[in-house]
Amino acid sequence: MSLTLMNAETAIGSIGRLWASAPVTIGDLTLTGMEVPRLIRDGGTQQVAVHRLPGGGRVIDAVGNDPDRLELTGTFVGPTAIERARVLKQMRIAGVPVPFSGAGLSLMVRIVQYSYDYAQKGVVIPYRLVLEQPPQMAISTNVVSGLSALVGADTGSALSGLTDALADVSTIAGNMTGQLGTIIGQVAPIADMAGAGGILSGVEDNLDMVGGLSGAGVNLASVPDSAASVVSGLAASGAGLTGAIGQTGANMESIPPDNAASLSALTQNARLHSATVNSAGLVNRAYANTLLATGGVQDGPIANN
Repeated sequence: MSLTLMNAETAIGSIGRLWASAPVTIGDLTLTGMEVPRLIRDGGTQQVAVHRLPGGGRVIDAVGNDPDRLELTGTFVGPTAIERARVLKQMRIAGVPVPFSGAGLSLMVRIVQYSYDYAQKGVVIPYRLVLEQPPQMAISTNVVSGLSALVGADTGSALSGLTDALADVSTIAGNMTGQLGTIIGQVAPIADMAGAGGILSGVEDNLDMVGGLSGAGVNLASVPDSAASVVSGLAASGAGLTGAIGQTGANMESIPPDNAASLSALTQNARLHSATVNSAGLVNRAYANTLLATGGVQDGPIANN
């Protein structure tokens, strides 16, 4: 009896740990737990042209890389299994490129083949998925390392400019909050953004993390986990900077320059607005270089200014 109970506890614990496995994303669908493919097969062929010469000689020319289609197998489970299985079916029917992220890959793919088995009354649904990869170009190690160094440099510049601006703004914003009655609504957001736990505090933390992972000489393409952290850190920084740019811009439009306090508030918003716009440009370039170094695909800027 005790052995049976122990086996049951072990099984339950194993199932629980499945949900901590690294997720795979296809389009808007994030696969977790047992949905994460048990197998992801990747590969390809280097096409060559062989010219046979008299006497048995041969000249071999490389024609180009031909990546195989990605093959995935997994299982949807639970009361929503059939609905989630049909999401992938609709993606296949649409036939449009969708982002794929998983197994160290981040690229745009097309679903060219998909099937699933309706089993156990729809509670357990094994699936098979075939994805067409985009063209792949070889990137030399020196170029990749150079791109990684640029990511680190741009990130450091973005962090430095933002930190300097926050140092100027934080003290004044804190002093002004309790003094200005007529424009308190415009001044308070500066303190909220610049203070501990604010939007820009989180941006600083993410940029600091990215800078540490993308130091000069580090080849991001050879460290998939670090590259994924760099991409997510830059994306989070871009979102925070976009929010700060919008807030400071709205502040500048709504504060009337009719007294010394208002002019001071406008100056602080302008200082922070300028710094966030500059940092956003650097973060966008760092993001683009990270994806270029790792073979990823970018749909657009992650920070909008």
